[in-house]
Amino acid sequence: MGTMPGSKKKSAMPPMPSCGTVVSNKRKMAAVSGSAASLPDEMVEEVLLRLPVKSIVRFRAVCRSWSAMFSSEEFCCLHRAMLANAAPTATPKLLYVSPAAGFDSTAMYSCSPSDPRDNLLFTLDYARGNFVEVVTPAPCHGLTLLYDAVPPAYYICNAATREVTRLPPYLDMSRRSSAGLGFDARTRKYKVVRLINAKPKEKEMIKCEVYTAGGGYGDRWRPATREVPFGMRRFVLAAVANAARHKLPPVFANGSLHWLVNPKSFLSWPRAAVISFSVAEETFTYSRSPSFWASEQHQPPLARVSVEHLVEMDNQLCMVRDLRNNPNCSTLEIWKLLDYSSGNWSMSHQIDLSGQVARDLCEPQIVRVIGSVGNCRSVKKIIIATSKRMVDQKFENKVHSYDPRSKALETILSVRETHTSRITNTPSSRFGLFEESLAAVHKTDKEMALSSTLAKATKEILLRLPAKSVIQTKLVCKQWLSLTESQSFIQSYLEHKNMDKRPKVMLVGKGTGQSGFSFAPLNRCLPEDHRHIVLLDTKMVCSKPCHGLNLISTEENDYLYNPCTGFHKVYCNQAQAQAEQHAFAVGNKNVGLGFDLLTCEHFLVEIFYKLKDFESRQYALTCELWRCKSGGYAQNSLVPPLPMNDMPPAYLEGMLYWMSEPRLGQRYERAIISFDIATNAFGAIPCPPCIAVWNGRSHQHAFVVELEGVLCAVLADPVGNNLDIWKLNHGEWCIAYIVHLEAWPDYSLETNVVVPLAVDPVDGRILLNTGKKLGLYDPVERTIQNLCSLDGAVACSEDQQSAGKPNIMGSEIRPLVPMLYEDNLACYPRVDKTRWM
Repeated sequence: MGTMPGSKKKSAMPPMPSCGTVVSNKRKMAAVSGSAASLPDEMVEEVLLRLPVKSIVRFRAVCRSWSAMFSSEEFCCLHRAMLANAAPTATPKLLYVSPAAGFDSTAMYSCSPSDPRDNLLFTLDYARGNFVEVVTPAPCHGLTLLYDAVPPAYYICNAATREVTRLPPYLDMSRRSSAGLGFDARTRKYKVVRLINAKPKEKEMIKCEVYTAGGGYGDRWRPATREVPFGMRRFVLAAVANAARHKLPPVFANGSLHWLVNPKSFLSWPRAAVISFSVAEETFTYSRSPSFWASEQHQPPLARVSVEHLVEMDNQLCMVRDLRNNPNCSTLEIWKLLDYSSGNWSMSHQIDLSGQVARDLCEPQIVRVIGSVGNCRSVKKIIIATSKRMVDQKFENKVHSYDPRSKALETILSVRETHTSRITNTPSSRFGLFEESLAAVHKTDKEMALSSTLAKATKEILLRLPAKSVIQTKLVCKQWLSLTESQSFIQSYLEHKNMDKRPKVMLVGKGTGQSGFSFAPLNRCLPEDHRHIVLLDTKMVCSKPCHGLNLISTEENDYLYNPCTGFHKVYCNQAQAQAEQHAFAVGNKNVGLGFDLLTCEHFLVEIFYKLKDFESRQYALTCELWRCKSGGYAQNSLVPPLPMNDMPPAYLEGMLYWMSEPRLGQRYERAIISFDIATNAFGAIPCPPCIAVWNGRSHQHAFVVELEGVLCAVLADPVGNNLDIWKLNHGEWCIAYIVHLEAWPDYSLETNVVVPLAVDPVDGRILLNTGKKLGLYDPVERTIQNLCSLDGAVACSEDQQSAGKPNIMGSEIRPLVPMLYEDNLACYPRVDKTRWM
């Protein structure tokens, strides 16, 4: 690969275009100079082979022949060989995965000690930044495999060309598994191989699935050519469990993917140390344990102090032995596998961790040797990545280099990051080695279809349609169905329809037929048009939109709704009518709608009071957690630390918040109760001092809301007719707004509970809701613009009865209820219920 056979290249390469002066009939002198300036194809190719990948990617736009040449497999191989023979830089170039500005995106950076600036390579949309891992720290022939643990999903990317593709979803996502990226030298194809452990009591113990990028199998995962041999299944099960538990992905070397077997999974020492999968033959073999395992066989496997992981160095499989827990010697040993058949291992490096820099390697929870840089023409250095959990969800990630000749350790990069989500496990290393390569990243059929000119034009048209119309277009054809159900289109639709970020209001009335409720946008529904909406016959409370969906609660049921598309799910409960007499309480329950940022699923948190005695201050409540996707219980034994008042909770970034009830329990002051959807854990947050103080003679009311993406605490003072709104910024409370209502009798706090719903980002006016009136309050002018008078609609009940809509015996005609919403396509597909035998 290092030599350049000219005759062979000349026959395989496409004709080279002349890049001199353009030939013109009117300029003969230019034609003469152009022909003289043109170079032979072989010379032009030799020049292009020496260009960096970034320049070659730009030169693809010169002409079609150059684009075809740069995409050819032969040119990519020659360019890779040229880079391999070139003198490497003194410092390694690294990849670093980091959360982007939004939770739903991940940024990939290139960095090096010589260039401290972070160079953004590309951004993965809809990938959870805190949970994306670099599966292949050492690139496989130029490509890197990434894994997002939330959906879950795999990505193949070429960091040099900025190309990336998301692999299609695979089956059995809930099982313990491990996957790696390999290269089939025979077919010149890349394969992602995934081993899956079976669930208990299943007939098939282990499965092996293969995805061939750009192969002839289509966009699907298929079973491997040959199954796991029966005699190796227990070793493979242990290897997959070890990889999943300790985040040890397989290593590609010598044409095979290798998984490490953990001896602690066995009562006696296993004979197999490494499970190998030939990417070309798709067969399994194993290698015997190294000699240091044999020296430890006099003690049980559980008593071992060393921890091992695999790494590829110089295209050879190596095992790193971590002896940091050994009281006698704290070292990292690197053993090289010399012979697969005999299992001959030889120690090639021993890294002493007693120096000043080495102390940084003794503390982290995760220490990984990710590869080596350099060749025979330069000093080879071993690259070590570490990850350490710190306080307040902070993590310190470092990269060190080790010089085998001088025995010197050097810290070459250090990055600290704060995880916005509450994760429980230490993440694996976020670093990988950067490799210049032109290796092609094959797009899936779905990605190519969505990126076509016709698909882009169709997308622009569909983005401008109402949500219900978009749902109907799914029946047009499979291409439109695939487009409208893609995550990118759903997100683009949400952003396009809500660009102004101004609050949008719908009026909710009684539904007709099978639909539980009817919805009419406020800006399309004038007061005189209320008579066309069927009024409610039951009391209900609506939540603010939470990731596209709203919660509508009545005394008997809770409804998950997308008012734009009509999607809804019903959740029955056993609430009793013991509510406070205002518009924002229903029965003896308090229900909140939350969203798990890890699993991207909505949850209902239902709190029911079995006992509520304000005289004795005794209370008894239960808490239940419902999964909205499956409709089943998630938890039913949760206990809040304090009693909640009857006002609905506020949702913000994966958390639900309630104001406590100081009239119950042993605590005579207010506090805010928090609930983490991801960890199912309750907590308590101090209130502003003026809100926390409470006495039995006070008639002030307090509750929590979300305004402008910030948690706010509201104190309603009926004496002064003021709403004091405090916001929580960086752990500190400060006053945000004071709403003066003394000049507006319809919004009097003596007779109403007034809730601030939203703040208009354009003019700063606050949307107020009393359950009967809806208005915009101007904090500067202290005026209110009435948007809708909802109690006046009750007079229309006689018209409804005369129109053939009789009132239900014993039911009360109630006004329409306002509800904030956002245009979106959020929904949950229907799932078949499990059949019990």
